[in-house]
Amino acid sequence: MSEKRHFIVSKNNIINNSFILEGSEAHHAINVTRVLINEEIYLIDKKGCLYTAIIKKIYNSLVEGIIVDIEKNYNESRIKIELGISLLKGSKLDLVVEKCTELGVHSITPLITEHSILKKVNVNRLIKKAEVAIKQCGRGLLPEINEAIPLNDWFDKFSSKFIIVLDQNDSNNSLKKILSKNKIQDVILVIGPEGGFSKKELMNFKTRKVKFANLGTRRLKAETAAILSTGLIDHFVHEDKF
Repeated sequence: MSEKRHFIVSKNNIINNSFILEGSEAHHAINVTRVLINEEIYLIDKKGCLYTAIIKKIYNSLVEGIIVDIEKNYNESRIKIELGISLLKGSKLDLVVEKCTELGVHSITPLITEHSILKKVNVNRLIKKAEVAIKQCGRGLLPEINEAIPLNDWFDKFSSKFIIVLDQNDSNNSLKKILSKNKIQDVILVIGPEGGFSKKELMNFKTRKVKFANLGTRRLKAETAAILSTGLIDHFVHEDKF
């Protein structure tokens, strides 16, 4: 079976049972992927839908065709993971966005903590990283990529949600143990900065009754912890492996 070729299509360019690819997606289809008339391709709208389509016309900068099938919630997880991660230096946050998008995260919010060095982030660049990732892995939904926000402000949005804070110092609670003890539908996952959370922040977590979990005895970098924990949560819930 040949590999599925995914392209991002605007909702505005889906009319009845027809589609139009334009801009960079049309350029990639025509000049890089080299699609052909009557070839089957797969369109994702970033809202969760997959459109199976057949190409009927190819122009210099447009691809047109018909839609033969629609699949909702295409390759989406059974659980909604909202990831909050302290701002990271260099391209580390790019890596987190790319890989956690592949692993099914629902949203990513950079957090400004007491030990954060950076205070803002290039959201447009991160969105482009996520768009590449959904095409590569075959996923209909583009995760919500948010502007950086202070840690406490972000927590206030999820006061009644199930919140897991990764903390290497909590040796009694593995991530798997926390998940197996709680029936959950959504998870708010919090990853700290390279220097760890401050004592004040840790005390604040305890007043909010969050769940602390660890990923083993080895000390992981923040980006590694984010990718690993996202993948494990999705795997445990999807496969019911508790």
